[in-house]
Amino acid sequence: MSEATTPKNQIAEFHWEKLDCKNQPAGGLGAWRAKVPGGWLVAIRCGGGEGGGVTFYPDPYHQWDGGTMD
Repeated sequence: MSEATTPKNQIAEFHWEKLDCKNQPAGGLGAWRAKVPGGWLVAIRCGGGEGGGVTFYPDPYHQWDGGTMD
């Protein structure tokens, strides 16, 4: 069932994909992405209580594999 046809009495599911963070800074780091219309929501959480954030990464065809450029 697509997002456009979710019945009003049913709650849509939201799926986060954990990204494999290499060479993390001190305290650790967590990163996740979720496929949404037009791109990705990306969430970052810093270990040790330093905070985090969420941003939108435009990628209309969802071509980003979740990795970084070396």
